[in-house]
Amino acid sequence: MRRAWVAAIFLAGLAGAATAQTTTPPAATLSTDELRALVEATRATAQAARENVDYSRVVPDILTQILAKLDKIEDKLGRIEDAQKAASRRAR
Repeated sequence: MRRAWVAAIFLAGLAGAATAQTTTPPAATLSTDELRALVEATRATAQAARENVDYSRVVPDILTQILAKLDKIEDKLGRIEDAQKAASRRAR
């Protein structure tokens, strides 16, 4: 899954760069500095994609835990309400 995201982001970046150029130079005219910058940018993009995937895995877990806690609180409040109703019926 990560490789698919990385590949998609890399290809989208290349496509955007290609459409932004008015003239397309041959691939052989890239200097080593430009090529290194491109590789470094691709690595940074891959790292950001990995972090995004990790974040999207963690957030649902946290939300699930919060919802479970809220369910427990709701159950406790329901029990308290039931106990109050029972106590008021006994008092009559």
